[in-house]
Amino acid sequence: MQLGLVSIQRNRGPWLVEWFAFHHLMGFDRFYFYAHMCTDETHALLDKLGRRFAVSPYVIGQQQDRVQLSAYQHACDNHLKDVDWMCFIDGDEFIFPTAAATLPEALAEFDANPAVTALGVYNRNFGSAGHLREPAGLVTENYRWRAAEGFLSERRVKSFVRGRQPVQTTSCSHVFVTPGGTVDEAMRPVAWGYVPEYVPTFDKLRLNHYVCQSREYFETFKRSSGHADASAHALREEEWWTRFDTNAVHDDSLQRFAAPLRELCEEIHAELGLPPPARPATPPMTPPTRETAR
Repeated sequence: MQLGLVSIQRNRGPWLVEWFAFHHLMGFDRFYFYAHMCTDETHALLDKLGRRFAVSPYVIGQQQDRVQLSAYQHACDNHLKDVDWMCFIDGDEFIFPTAAATLPEALAEFDANPAVTALGVYNRNFGSAGHLREPAGLVTENYRWRAAEGFLSERRVKSFVRGRQPVQTTSCSHVFVTPGGTVDEAMRPVAWGYVPEYVPTFDKLRLNHYVCQSREYFETFKRSSGHADASAHALREEEWWTRFDTNAVHDDSLQRFAAPLRELCEEIHAELGLPPPARPATPPMTPPTRETAR
């Protein structure tokens, strides 16, 4: 089973090695990467990472509204024919199987059912873990505190789309127009990217969304980065931070992948002449207070 991963990212160079390495371990064969107005090390890293992974890089140099939807449609029009399933996620998102060893194993039952033309995967929302400054090292090691059960924003999905079929983007970057629509892992129909009427399930697939990272990251980038599937000029107010900086549950869902991920990241860093990724300090086992993330 050939899996493709599509992402449009802006100035996430410090975390690109981890993001590529993680999703390679999960079973993605091809990466379709849209570098949007990047002024950091992204372009140089993509060139180097392309020597190890099958990367098709694209550069978007101008500001525009709904740029994510344009990139996604381009990927569908030009690359959907090359894979069995295509996934569309952001640079702060990590998608993985919760029971199977790899994504192809987890997707096998859906692949065998031709009626399934797109699959929605629910997310878990991770907060700042109390970090005022952006820590060095791996996102998946530094941020292990997430929202409690019932957090409504976790009823959003991101999509796997079956390859070699007609696909159109909608006004929402989370779902697509496909011949059979979208279902979730429980085979419930998903009409939109946000499905508040369902209780999310994570029996087979899950997406960890590191939406906040540190307070420093929010202030220096996230607050003014706009919305890639809507307005490029939108600002995130303090209410956004208060809502998403949720650190109620300590979460080790990626622990089984931690050792191979770190080993691969260190190997790639050595190949690129970069220092090895820093190891995190021992995380607190009590929920970080909101005051520590100011």
